[in-house]
Amino acid sequence: MAEESSPFDEVPAYVLYEIARHIPCKVDRVRALVVNCSWRTSLQALPPPPLPPQLPWLLRPSAGGPTFSCLLSGADELSVHRVRVPADLRGARYFGSYDGGWLFLASGQTFGHMLFNIRTEQRLFLPDTVTQPWRSDDFPMIMLAATVSSPPSAKDDLCFGAAIVSDVGQKLAQRCNVFWELGDCRAVSFVPPQDPFNLFFEMEDVIYYQGAFNFLSIWRNVLECRLTLHQGVLQVHQKWRLFLPQEELSLCRNAAARYLVESRGQLLMVIRERPAYNQSREFFIFDMTKTEEAVDEAEYIWRRMPELDGRMLFVGHGCSRSYEVGDFPGFQEGIYFFDDQDSYSVSSIAEDNEYTCFDNGKWSAGPPLMETYCFWPDQVNSNYSSPVWLLPGGEDDANNAQAQVDVHML
Repeated sequence: MAEESSPFDEVPAYVLYEIARHIPCKVDRVRALVVNCSWRTSLQALPPPPLPPQLPWLLRPSAGGPTFSCLLSGADELSVHRVRVPADLRGARYFGSYDGGWLFLASGQTFGHMLFNIRTEQRLFLPDTVTQPWRSDDFPMIMLAATVSSPPSAKDDLCFGAAIVSDVGQKLAQRCNVFWELGDCRAVSFVPPQDPFNLFFEMEDVIYYQGAFNFLSIWRNVLECRLTLHQGVLQVHQKWRLFLPQEELSLCRNAAARYLVESRGQLLMVIRERPAYNQSREFFIFDMTKTEEAVDEAEYIWRRMPELDGRMLFVGHGCSRSYEVGDFPGFQEGIYFFDDQDSYSVSSIAEDNEYTCFDNGKWSAGPPLMETYCFWPDQVNSNYSSPVWLLPGGEDDANNAQAQVDVHML
């Protein structure tokens, strides 16, 4: 018996095109296409509607595998997208991301580090061990935050990686920074130039900025690391950007985390306070400024920014991004954050396998100060990972066309 037709089958293609054009979220467009087979056939005959700029999704480590909350889809159950992940990665620990759907993950919590592309399921394996000049043997490491110098690729394009790591066997060991060329099976660590505060390795965040990896230390100095290859050997050229003591920074006495963000060509530092009981927490934003009056070797200050000036900042170790409010009608400036309380906890990673996941939301400077939990639904904890951003990018014509017809992700 022939399948009965529906009046919706007769919707003109140009009407469907306009409907699709006004759906901002890529996955929602795919969902719309699978509603009706004739719609899908009609739209496939037309050039794909251009995608508007996309915002990061929040990867949420749910019990049956990760889901994603999308701000463009609203703040209810329709904003939650389920994405297929290979069975062996459903319990992976996520520790960062990169533009174009790349996720940094550890398939075995403390090992099996890799870059995984959620769109293509491509895997690029990362080092699990590190060699240091003062040790004769390699030792296993836990990657806590990471980034790369350029879009990852399986081709021969030169791509470097950098990470903040900890020694697997020493739960109280200081964090240190390591480097590798994509494809290497071992990372290398270098002793930074003399730190005047004698805290060599305790780094809080890493970003690739102006051709170098920049690490933020707990004393808010920045270690700049430029990587080159010399006769096939990785070379790291390091120097400190030292900052003058500042009274404004003393306001941030209850800092829970510090992040580096590139915005409008400037390097920003965002300080996130711990929430106090029955009080609104604060975020503090500073930009790196070179002073005209250096003291000893310190020639930079962190200049307090009183307002976001039309920015939306998404903060996360190794994966912070800045977006312009003007590119996203209906949105307002603010700082989006996720619960990374346990992302640097070696005991949570190596032993407890318990991560808090409820402190995800948006902070607005006001007045008044406002904090909203805009990622649906509420979540308490996970036994395999903290949340992380899934970053957009690579929305070229090919990817855009694929988004109209590919239902594999659903």
